[in-house]
Amino acid sequence: MSESTMNVESTVIDGSFYQPLESTRLIRSSNWSPNDTTIRSSKTIPCVTKSEQQLYKLYAQALADSEVTHDWSSWVEMMTINCQKCCSEAEISHPIAFRTGRQSQLSRNIRMLQIERDSWLLWNRARDTLNNTRQDLPEVIPGSSDRLIVEHHLLNNPQLRMAKAVQGWLQTTKLDERYQTDLKMAMTKLEPKRIYWEKTCHFLKSSYNANIPNPYITCLDFDAAHKQKRRLCDTDEQEENDLLQIVFSLLRVGEYSKAKNLCKSTGYHWLAALLNANELYHDENYYCSEANDIVYPVEGNQKRIQWIESMFELCMDMRLKLYERAIYGLLCGRIEALIPVCKTYADYLWAYTSCYIEQEIHHILVYAHQNELNDVDKHRVLSNDELGNHQLKMTTIFDEILAECPAHIRDEALLPFNQIEKYLILANYDRLFDSILSFLHTNESNGSLLRFSTHICLFLYEQNHSENFNQKNFIEILTTYIGHLIELEFKDLVCYYISKLPLNNQSTLMATFLDTLSNRQDKEHYLKQGFTYKIDIDTSLLKLAANQQREQTFDKNNTDEIISTNLKNLNENDHKQLEALKLLTTFLSTQTLDALRFANRICRYFLNDAKYEGIRIALSYFPHDIDIHTIEANNRQQSEDDLREFKAFGAYIAAIEAIQRWSEMHQKQQQQQDNTSSVVRDDQAYLPIVIKACYGVFDYAQGWLVDSTNIHQSLPDNESRQIEMSILRHKCIPMLACNLFRIFDLIKEDQETFRLIVFLSDNRKQQLYSLFSKETLNSVLSLTEHAAERCLDRQQQTDDTTAISYFL
Repeated sequence: MSESTMNVESTVIDGSFYQPLESTRLIRSSNWSPNDTTIRSSKTIPCVTKSEQQLYKLYAQALADSEVTHDWSSWVEMMTINCQKCCSEAEISHPIAFRTGRQSQLSRNIRMLQIERDSWLLWNRARDTLNNTRQDLPEVIPGSSDRLIVEHHLLNNPQLRMAKAVQGWLQTTKLDERYQTDLKMAMTKLEPKRIYWEKTCHFLKSSYNANIPNPYITCLDFDAAHKQKRRLCDTDEQEENDLLQIVFSLLRVGEYSKAKNLCKSTGYHWLAALLNANELYHDENYYCSEANDIVYPVEGNQKRIQWIESMFELCMDMRLKLYERAIYGLLCGRIEALIPVCKTYADYLWAYTSCYIEQEIHHILVYAHQNELNDVDKHRVLSNDELGNHQLKMTTIFDEILAECPAHIRDEALLPFNQIEKYLILANYDRLFDSILSFLHTNESNGSLLRFSTHICLFLYEQNHSENFNQKNFIEILTTYIGHLIELEFKDLVCYYISKLPLNNQSTLMATFLDTLSNRQDKEHYLKQGFTYKIDIDTSLLKLAANQQREQTFDKNNTDEIISTNLKNLNENDHKQLEALKLLTTFLSTQTLDALRFANRICRYFLNDAKYEGIRIALSYFPHDIDIHTIEANNRQQSEDDLREFKAFGAYIAAIEAIQRWSEMHQKQQQQQDNTSSVVRDDQAYLPIVIKACYGVFDYAQGWLVDSTNIHQSLPDNESRQIEMSILRHKCIPMLACNLFRIFDLIKEDQETFRLIVFLSDNRKQQLYSLFSKETLNSVLSLTEHAAERCLDRQQQTDDTTAISYFL
């Protein structure tokens, strides 16, 4: 990307990131695109700039826009621009961070942003390797243009094209503000002059006139020092060293024109001519029309093949200065001359890539002009052994760097971003995914690395480069990024990225995301957003409900006989289960059997813990008149037992509430000590309601918490469900009966006591007494004995045999 392009301002779109929920499912139209988002409740990330936080949103926006336009090249360019803009804003804030004591951490964050930006620059330059787009080039007229020969070859050689992209990228990323400043400062030391070795020339002139012995060279040939084995004046020696180092630094960033101009301005015209000799020969006059009267100058070096041979020899002449040999090595593609001046991994990669390009160009031209060479020259030029040059291949460059470089360079080469860039350059996307996963598993959370690698994987996946991918790896990478967004509380971005997962993975992650939200309002908000992105909300809610299930022990041995009036409080997990049920009843596309079954499951748990308030809330989420006809028609037969179980909980809660209400009335009237014998007592008047509610459980159709069909046998949780219902029958019916017996005992309703004992022992009513434990039966018999004693006492006093006759 050019420098001017990098300064383009990205467009900020205002609005909401999600579309509003309509009454029916929305169909994403061809011009659909999510707008900008306000990150809801995003927590402050320590030592991370606001611009970096904004970058998460800009990445999502650019990806969404590309889905509409299908212009993926623009997407890569926009990602690069966004990251560049974020870097610039972060660097501006650097002095502020220094004053606030956050210099070290922020510097690391800015460095990671710069590496992320550089990686996007690489992908932006190299993306043309993903297609086979050809440019229209004129056919090469023999003897007219080496440049066109190379350009034609470049179109059909993706490795060479990638190498050119990598070289340009390494030159661009090297030329940062600090590098430019250092170059300018170094260049200020070089004074413009018409001739090089000015001090030495001045001494020669003086010594000639004064007959002084001369220890320096006596001619101005550029290789005079080697031929005469004499030295230069110390000042000239230092200036030449400085110039060669600056020239190499300019070549390192691709500034060939500036390097030639610098050589000319300091009198080193021979070095400028040497740099100019590296240009490819081209004569534009061959390609002009006959009517064109303009004569164009010939460009480049027509004898470049022979010139390269001279450079091969010069760059390995150890008598030459270090940077002089490096310049020659760069021009002819000899890596051995460049390695000594490489200081970083990027320098090594640039050196190897540049040498590979020069070697390829040389071979292209040699084979193109081999018919023009005589046999001796052809053998000499085509013989690699004669040239003694190490032949490079783009596919092995990275292995050679690791084999030849020092330990600190090797460590740098194995850093996460450098490894990811390596596989992008080699187009080895399977290894790319593997390396990303290995870094995610072994390294601390790195927002820049995760952000870049996730979007690269999304790009490749969207561009149908996934045929050789392990989809499991792609899912894990994207899932990790979504988890990262959840951790940072960038909630408004989560549903969008969940929608990029394969369909069978979306619901699981959506359920996990909903489980992290603290209140139902947030859950409803993001369910609507997920609905907009066509996530399967029904399945997500069912998985959310399944995630809320808790392990609980249903103990069959129950010693409680009295229903406590002290309500047990619901804990956090209980509220989560109720929230999940509320969402099921609110957002499921139809009133399905699944919501009813989940309600029954949590009601069994609540009843086992005597958390009656939880059951009341669960019951309130369904219509009070719910019946088999209000559930899906296809499931009516299957839902019969589930509906019976659901209504059984309602019957039990009604009985519990009636007993608790009666208890409150009785206690209140017990506290009033005045004589009310002539007035009907409230507890006496309310007793028929209590009796009716309790008998609604005892006389429940076909048995309370008993299935009437076998439809659940095929369900995976049928066995545990049957066990739980059996335990609850053994706990709840005896407890309810004991409470009713005690009520009768308190108000001396002996006839009702006998009627209840007869009902519990009736074979036609499933012999409910068989559910009672030995201790509970003893308690019931004791209360019945009290009733019998009272009846006998009344018979003796009044000759009333009604109650005894009923019992008998």
